[in-house]
Amino acid sequence: MNLTSRQQKAFFLAAMAEGACILAGLAGYIMTDKLVWMAIGVVGGFGFSLPAIIELVRASKERNGA
Repeated sequence: MNLTSRQQKAFFLAAMAEGACILAGLAGYIMTDKLVWMAIGVVGGFGFSLPAIIELVRASKERNGA
């Protein structure tokens, strides 16, 4: 699947934001020893990556004429 430069940039930024959320969750876990912070980091990261994935699927369907 070929991605446009706009889509590549969106995926890169989503990956960076998701990584930052996971690292923040890890930092919260280390400071408080409560695993809930890791879960918050992962779920927060999905808020960035999931819209990018949905956009990719929609664009793929439009290109295929579905």
